Amino acid sequence: MRRFARTLGVACLALAPAGTAIAAASEAAPAMAWDLRPLYATDAAWDAERQAIEAELPGLSALKGTLTDGATLEAGLDKIWALKKRVSRLDTYASLSADADTRVEANQVRRQRADDLRNKLDERIAFLNPEIIALGRQRIEDFLAERPGLAKDRYQLQTILREAGHTLGQEAENLLAAAQTPLEQPGSIYGLLANADIPWPGVDIRGKKVTLDQEGYVAHRDDRDPKVRGKVFATFWPVFKTYERTFGATYAANLRGTVFAAKARKYPDSMAQALARDNVPEDVYKTLIAEAHNGLPTLHRYLADGKKLLGLKEFRYSDIYVPFAAPPRHYTMAEAERLVLEALAPLGDDYVRDLDEGFRGGWMHAQPQRGKRSGAYMNGSAYDVHPYVLMSYSGKYESVSTLAHEFGHAMHSVLTNRTQPFETADYSIFVAEIPSTTNEMLLIDHVIARSRTKAEKIYALSQALELLRGTFFRQAMFAEFEALTHAAIERGDPLTGEGLSKIYLGLLRRYMGEAEGVMKIDDLYGVEWAYVPHFYNDFYVYQYATSISAAAYFAEGIEKGDQELRRRYFDMLKAGGSDDPYLIVRKAGPDLASPEPYRALVRRMDRLLDQLEAAMAEKE
Repeated sequence: MRRFARTLGVACLALAPAGTAIAAASEAAPAMAWDLRPLYATDAAWDAERQAIEAELPGLSALKGTLTDGATLEAGLDKIWALKKRVSRLDTYASLSADADTRVEANQVRRQRADDLRNKLDERIAFLNPEIIALGRQRIEDFLAERPGLAKDRYQLQTILREAGHTLGQEAENLLAAAQTPLEQPGSIYGLLANADIPWPGVDIRGKKVTLDQEGYVAHRDDRDPKVRGKVFATFWPVFKTYERTFGATYAANLRGTVFAAKARKYPDSMAQALARDNVPEDVYKTLIAEAHNGLPTLHRYLADGKKLLGLKEFRYSDIYVPFAAPPRHYTMAEAERLVLEALAPLGDDYVRDLDEGFRGGWMHAQPQRGKRSGAYMNGSAYDVHPYVLMSYSGKYESVSTLAHEFGHAMHSVLTNRTQPFETADYSIFVAEIPSTTNEMLLIDHVIARSRTKAEKIYALSQALELLRGTFFRQAMFAEFEALTHAAIERGDPLTGEGLSKIYLGLLRRYMGEAEGVMKIDDLYGVEWAYVPHFYNDFYVYQYATSISAAAYFAEGIEKGDQELRRRYFDMLKAGGSDDPYLIVRKAGPDLASPEPYRALVRRMDRLLDQLEAAMAEKE
């Protein structure tokens, strides 16, 4: 059945950097903080709804054994979906409250209660899939023909039948549903350790004491002074090295839980189970990694140009985030919103109008503040309420790009919720990252077109290229790391924090071209895997790399004014979860199981490098 949380974020932890001034939670500027009252007026109203739902859960048991004809199946599914929708809204409020300030115990308690309620609902309806499978495909098809009201359930029913070979008996399904909470704990422990409990060091930067927590690191890792950024890296990463064993234990526990679930459901391996959720062909994953390897010479060309532009004798990993030219300016939030609206004008007046409403309507928490969850995401799980966006706005171009990215997710939710019933409104990550990244491409192409000076051109082109490095090559590397670590657990190999760092270091050196003399990678940076929370969502990050490949296809056509392509693009956004996501994307254009979309993206990168090198040759 449908997943509860539609929570989507940027491709790497804390890509939305904090500003230099970090406010307390109660000090967030009203225009920079979201309004949760459309969800529930008060915490007390939330708790009253939680108790009401809890009281209704036992009634679901009465459905067991009664879904024997079209009418009873329709009525039973309607009851289940209605409760799922209410729990999704409840979960959204709890999650957003907890992330706004991770230090508040009441927020964490509320989140735990929402998690427990969600898992209790799963336990109560654990009978459903086995009973649908027992009815058989022919009877389900007959019910669908007899009952027009079941049309909204068609895809979910077909998915359940497709997964029949991996659905267990009722007792086993009950056990797996009950096991979900402990299986989720490694990720929860990681989040608390990484975001709330680690005592982060301070460092002096130009006479000012700066706390190098994750947001402080992101805010200063791109400093133009190599001594400053070297100090930032040398201070920040040893903290992760100090906790390497603990992070290793939490991630290994997560891997073992994933492997256990795959074995329990009779999948050949954990990757097969992860891809089966959305019926994504394994060729997509394998082709992505193979084509990323094939594209490494282009990545190395980009890094070599960066070394020249920065005037470095040796290109080190601590130099990776430095813009090739000084940022031409900072943007106020109002300026950032205006720039995004201008850049996304090719998507049409209706899109821009709805986007502007989101900027002004209390959808976003953008104020940096102590205790706030790092990174950025969109949560669109409350079907009857607008989506919400979390980020920490800094005024840098990267934050403007994150704004465009997260509202790409938000507008996807708006469009699918308007078009689809709740039952098919939950779109897959496989599709979700396409509109967010398309927005980023439209934004940077708009900025490139407006650039006039040599410095402006180099800065904008370097941002466009960095988007490709960070979202295609970096995420493909992450995907390869996940494939290797899951396979190690499946072979029975022990994995410690040190062992995980060794695997990651080998990949990092290959992708960054150390053997080719492109970049020097110190041993310390092998621990970077511990910085990436997305690894606790197994086989998730590969979809960033597939999505940016599709996004390049759509952005190019939209910018050329291809109306037919734009129609297919919006059809994709409106499709929600009404079909297999791979098929939804393929119907709109690109086939992500074939090499061509990835090769086209590498060709785009080569074209941008041609422009960059031409700009480098210009006279001042």
